[in-house]
Amino acid sequence: MISVKKIFLWLFLLGIGLALPAIATAQSNDESAVVRAVLFYSPSCPHCHYVIQEVIIPMTEEHGDQLQVLGIDTSQPTGSHFYQVAIEQFQIPPQRQGVPTLVIGDVVLVGSGEIPEQFPGLVKEHLAAGGLDWPDIPELVESIAAAEAQAETTTASSPEPQPSEETRPEPATPTTASTEEAQEQAAAPATAAPLPTDTPIAVAEQSVQSISKDTQPVIAETQTEPPPDPVGTALAATILVFMATSLVFAIWRIVNNLPLLAQLERAPIPQLKPWLIPLLSLVGLGVATYLAYVEITHVKAVCGPIGECNIVQASPYAQLLGIPIAVLGMLSYITIILLWVVQKYATRQLANLSILALLTLTCWGVIFSIYLTWLEIFTIRAVCAWCLTSAVISTLLMLVVAIPVTAWPQRLQQPGMSSIG
Repeated sequence: MISVKKIFLWLFLLGIGLALPAIATAQSNDESAVVRAVLFYSPSCPHCHYVIQEVIIPMTEEHGDQLQVLGIDTSQPTGSHFYQVAIEQFQIPPQRQGVPTLVIGDVVLVGSGEIPEQFPGLVKEHLAAGGLDWPDIPELVESIAAAEAQAETTTASSPEPQPSEETRPEPATPTTASTEEAQEQAAAPATAAPLPTDTPIAVAEQSVQSISKDTQPVIAETQTEPPPDPVGTALAATILVFMATSLVFAIWRIVNNLPLLAQLERAPIPQLKPWLIPLLSLVGLGVATYLAYVEITHVKAVCGPIGECNIVQASPYAQLLGIPIAVLGMLSYITIILLWVVQKYATRQLANLSILALLTLTCWGVIFSIYLTWLEIFTIRAVCAWCLTSAVISTLLMLVVAIPVTAWPQRLQQPGMSSIG
């Protein structure tokens, strides 16, 4: 039989075995572990604003001195240079180049999707492993080390004298010269001011600085006012009038023929034969797919000479219930193509239902395009040429469907007329 001593011995060893991982984790999570990362951002980027305010700042408050994030403003020449160096160092492909980009160790996270999802877990993982130094970005690492060494040398060699209360001089009345100097310093731009010595690095133009609650980079709460674009605004207004007029025309024809359109069993609605429907849908699908790619990957869109596509895509109106509008557009165009195929090859009643569904979907597409174009002109105050292209395509699709379908009841009442020419 197993003695009581052996049982207690086995239980003791089992307890030690279970406790060792917890002890090791506690030791590795000591306060001396520090994780350092670099964030490339732009002051005019709303995705950067979200990452800094909603991810980086809360994490620096949570981890304190154990997390250091260096913000590099790519809109400044120095920051742009460091970003190009990082692209070459980490072989960042063109489709992933853009801000915000965060580098932790040898991992590159791009966009306001990857950074919130992966950065917190990576920080905890490296803290548990004993910390992580700055990413290996040539020139930047040397600049950080030189700045820290210079700050330590300055602090050690020239301590600030502290006069006693008895010998403390009275504050002097400012002279004319000192007043002028103060005014010149107050008028100097913020980017010319040196960084505090407790930040990880101080370089020219203040394009590089630490990110924390107290020393966060200046990120506009909203986009700066877009530059005037009279041509784009006029084009958008013209298309808005065209869409509204076409919608009123289509609804008028539908309402006048609604009783006969509802009689599905009376006769089959003639098929929509024009190949213009799938052709327009494929063009619209291509536009929507590109805009969805821009929105999901947060890359810079190619806008052309008219409009500010990136401002429109970065606005909160580019999503609906968390889903990019462009993705909804893709689904709409795919559905139109499928309905066109069904009405062409299905039986009478299913074909009739598909045609009516096409009519309804294309009308709603125009209504939603009117809403989005109105937002571009009066709320966002920026025009997206890709969005206007999709709006025109949606309107043409509605007309190509609505005109022959609403002409069917009138022809049906005429002897020998049962198809659309």
